[in-house]
Amino acid sequence: MKPGYPHPLNRDPEAVAIVPAALAFPTRTLVMGEVLYQEAREASFLYLIERGIVKAVVPTAVGRERIADLLGPGDVLGVAALDGGRHPETITAVQETTVIPIDPHYAMKNQKLSSHILHNLASQLRRGREAIDNAELPVGARLARVLFQLGERFGQELGMEPGVSLPLQMTHEDLASLVGSSRVTVTRIMGELRQEGALAGSRGNYVAHLSRLQMASDQYVMQGL
Repeated sequence: MKPGYPHPLNRDPEAVAIVPAALAFPTRTLVMGEVLYQEAREASFLYLIERGIVKAVVPTAVGRERIADLLGPGDVLGVAALDGGRHPETITAVQETTVIPIDPHYAMKNQKLSSHILHNLASQLRRGREAIDNAELPVGARLARVLFQLGERFGQELGMEPGVSLPLQMTHEDLASLVGSSRVTVTRIMGELRQEGALAGSRGNYVAHLSRLQMASDQYVMQGL
């Protein structure tokens, strides 16, 4: 977990301070399960996540949907608005989330804000590349790596106890969509990770042991060789 990274239930004051008051519209708060915008709709605004977590759901070639990414405090949404296009994804709140709508035209004229947007887009592209690379791995390795990455990004330290808290309202079906597998397979692997001490708790209150998740991922890779 990055030192000082805000807990997803809290605000990210540094990111919020980047948005000049003259460029920000009134904040919008989404309850868990509420949709911010839908795929194929015209993109008019950028959105900066102030607090909370959302999932980006995209259609697949076979007509299904999958979760492409999870985004949290400081992340930028609605980037299709930069070229006047249509949203390629549907954004849904995983937990109560507050976003700041921003006019894309003026946003890119502000040096500090545009720098943050470009930096964040680079991070999102890197995560997308990692997901493509992980697609070649066994399902167990993919799931362990995804949980490790979520722990690094959104985990909350537990004081003297090992591991980090992951307050994610993610079902096994959601996790299956995120790693490209079936719910049954994910449920089995989650049980294996619990037996190895790499994961504890349940939906909304997971505890992830990051070093053990790394070891579990390596073990699944070796089993697949």
